[in-house]
Amino acid sequence: MALEEQIDMIWQSVRAVERDSRRWVDRLRAELDFARQMAQANPARQAEWEELIVRAGQAFAQAVSEGKPVADAVKTAEEILRPMEAVAKQYTIHCVGHAHIDMNWMWNWAETVATSNDTFSTVDRLFREFPQFRFAQDQASIYQLMKDYLPEMWQKVKEHVRSGRWEVTASQWVEGDKNLASGEILCRHLLYTKRFFQQEFSLPYDAIRIDYEPDTFGHAHTVPGILVRAGIRYYYFCRTGKGPFLFWWQGRDGSRVLAFDDHREWYLGPITPRIAQHVLEFERQTGLKDMLFVYGVGDHGGGPTRRDLRLAHEMMEWPIFPKIRFSTYHEFFAIAEREAKHLPVIDSELNFAFEGCYSSQSNIKYANRRSENALIESEICALLAKGITGQAYPTEQLHTAWRYAMFNQFHDILPGSGVRATYEYAQGLFQEILAHTSMIKTRSLRAIAERVNTKAVVPAHALAADDGEGLGAGQGDLPADGVISRYGAGGIGADPFVVFNPSPWTRSEVVTTRIWDRDIEAPYVAVQDDTGRVVQAQVLQRGHYWQHHFIEVAFPAHEVLPLGYRTYSVHRAVNAPPGTGCSSDGKGTIENEYLRVTVEQQSGAIVSLVDKRTGAELVPPGERIGLLEYILEAPHGMTAWVLGQIKQYIPFTEGATLSFPHHGPYLASVQAHHRLNDSRFTVTISLMAGVPRVEFTVDVDWLERGSPETGVPALRMQFPLAIDAPKCRMECPNGWVERSTIGYAEPSETFKHVGGQGIAMYPMDMPAQKWVELSGVHLETGKPAGAVLVNDRVYAHSVCDNTLGVTLLRSSYDPDPLPEMGHRTFRFALVPFGEGWTPAQSARAGFDFNLLLNVVSTDVHEGDLPTSQSFAEVLTPNVMLSGLKKAEDSDALIVRLYEVEGTPTTAEVRLSGALAQANAPAVETDILEQPLSNSTARMSGDVLSVHIPAFGIATVKVG
Repeated sequence: MALEEQIDMIWQSVRAVERDSRRWVDRLRAELDFARQMAQANPARQAEWEELIVRAGQAFAQAVSEGKPVADAVKTAEEILRPMEAVAKQYTIHCVGHAHIDMNWMWNWAETVATSNDTFSTVDRLFREFPQFRFAQDQASIYQLMKDYLPEMWQKVKEHVRSGRWEVTASQWVEGDKNLASGEILCRHLLYTKRFFQQEFSLPYDAIRIDYEPDTFGHAHTVPGILVRAGIRYYYFCRTGKGPFLFWWQGRDGSRVLAFDDHREWYLGPITPRIAQHVLEFERQTGLKDMLFVYGVGDHGGGPTRRDLRLAHEMMEWPIFPKIRFSTYHEFFAIAEREAKHLPVIDSELNFAFEGCYSSQSNIKYANRRSENALIESEICALLAKGITGQAYPTEQLHTAWRYAMFNQFHDILPGSGVRATYEYAQGLFQEILAHTSMIKTRSLRAIAERVNTKAVVPAHALAADDGEGLGAGQGDLPADGVISRYGAGGIGADPFVVFNPSPWTRSEVVTTRIWDRDIEAPYVAVQDDTGRVVQAQVLQRGHYWQHHFIEVAFPAHEVLPLGYRTYSVHRAVNAPPGTGCSSDGKGTIENEYLRVTVEQQSGAIVSLVDKRTGAELVPPGERIGLLEYILEAPHGMTAWVLGQIKQYIPFTEGATLSFPHHGPYLASVQAHHRLNDSRFTVTISLMAGVPRVEFTVDVDWLERGSPETGVPALRMQFPLAIDAPKCRMECPNGWVERSTIGYAEPSETFKHVGGQGIAMYPMDMPAQKWVELSGVHLETGKPAGAVLVNDRVYAHSVCDNTLGVTLLRSSYDPDPLPEMGHRTFRFALVPFGEGWTPAQSARAGFDFNLLLNVVSTDVHEGDLPTSQSFAEVLTPNVMLSGLKKAEDSDALIVRLYEVEGTPTTAEVRLSGALAQANAPAVETDILEQPLSNSTARMSGDVLSVHIPAFGIATVKVG
């Protein structure tokens, strides 16, 4: 043997001795530390035990100094501590192995699959090597991944689950965002995940009682109320807790889940001798001698290691130490639920973390909202088509689209903290969602329109005409994502349109559409409704599209019935009276029946907004509503997650040019055009006849790039209101929360990372969904006043005193260096109100702005359906529709409702025969569609009634 090899062997032996000695030293240090904590926790025996601790330490030191083996010295010390063993063994640490796998965080989908395969291959080997080892895994998406790509591993996992060694902790499709996801999709996470495990693993619904959210960036106040209605009793999380280890988290409706805040130990990492450092503190807070410890390499998978399991087995033999047990989450929580007494109750949201994530990657924010809206609407349309025309309900298509939408809500995808590959995959899923949902809606509504007697709304002189050359024009002409195309149905003499209302209440709005290949002069383009009322249409533009020419028109759709339709005919008419409602002076002032708006030329923002119903001026003196602001944050770390200090602030108070594209009578608008560096901005401010809201469309060609050298460019818009004593409500999943109007009233992740008061010059972003309401006392009249700001694609809102703000986009530079280059469109509306306004009205305003009236072209024909009809109506003002779908296991109808004003309510919903038969059996269910024994639901004729607790949810199966 060569000399070098002999020397290497000697050193390897020395290192082995060193490792062995270190292992014994770490053992005694951990035991002495735990003994010290026990002494402090037991005043009656503190002096006695502290004397033992000192003697044990001295004995160890003396033995080592005398040259005795370290192992023997430790055992000598342990013998001295032996009187404490019985008490030490009263404590148990429940070690739960887990592999945290981020879905496409810093890598692509293929790497997520590979990471999962390698991780679970390791787990499978550890099962064979360590018979006591147990493992837990959440996220149904990971199991679906194994089923799709890893057939051998899929079968092994099934075997491990059957053996009881693999604990399924997935009650959600992914570890998703709990602030930005809608209430209905949170229900679907629970429904589809639990059904998946029932079907694939034969696990009963009540086998999974935990919502496992270790890395989620905040938790809405309404989440407990949703979880409890799906059989969830336990909640594990690590971020944005309020301090206690273990507590009852109470939702707005009074529902409670037992929550474990693991921010001290976190959800990933190894088993070490410090595993017992919080056991006595945990006992002081909870009275429990059992504590949870989660271990395993995570984020990029990995899970438990041999080192972890070997050390755990060694620790089981340590005499002055808690019992070490390979356990599960459910076992620990069951003990805690049974034995913990007098736990604190936290009745609030658990927020905020990473405020930058409410605006990062604006495209994924839009994709999320658009997906949620499209899924809800397409299910409704499919139900109606099934009930009216017999069209097959597209169950598999809908399940696929819901699954994709749920995947995109993973806590590093939807918050915008992924890399470019993350969003390439997510946007691909979004396109699939749009393809599924838009075709379901198109096929369904066109099938219904074919049954409507459109001939009844076409005047006789138009029927006599012989032209229909527009057939086939407008193919794929989509004015927005997910809508029905403006296809030309080729009506003979006229173009009938069936306008569908997706809201379960009556709506009156202005709609736009196109008629094809007709030469009609502007004054002669007329619209007739089903009552025979004829008015001139407003011609918005004329143009060409793929060898066809069109006339784009706007007309009022008055009182379109709840979740129903109304039929209109567009045709040539020489004597149609002109329409009324909206006007423009061509200089910057537009008005309708309710509001008068003046846009300043220099800024392109609103300097006067008068509510004509009250005469109140809503713009504070010297301020502007809808003012764009450019902000440059100073360079800092984690830019996708964290807002930085304000380095530069440029309000767009000058430099605008105005144009006036529409002057009424149904649509009036002012456009303001700005430039900044290489970026271009167009803000369109509009009023519609008969609608008391001001709409804003912001088109941005954004070419501002963030970098570590320059910082983070951002674009925001401000909405100050002329009110005092402001109060703010912000929508959260199936409800709302009241938030402080002080800019930085809440603890902030931003402060933690960048610190100081430099950022307090601008209020903190907070998460909200479709609407934010700011109310108070009008500065001049002293009467109640306010406004609701609704949107269809943003989540980052701020409030500071009397001013609402939204962050439209931020050019963060890590982890994706170019998240925001290109064209972006944002839509908002401001809805002023006075005395008597309710949260339900805000919720309805947000719903309407997100789910537009659908204009479906058809031809002239007779039909068995009337020209106007309603299929469902929510009759109770303080109740909102969450979802309407076919039951999973039958053809019954599922209706989900929620209460928004804090009043226990008997909700009533009128259902037509297309959805449910009169007096059909009705039963209240949980979110999983299991009947409740104490059901309050009943059908009386065509009216469904069910009791809903204050701020609560109710799900009913009809039929």
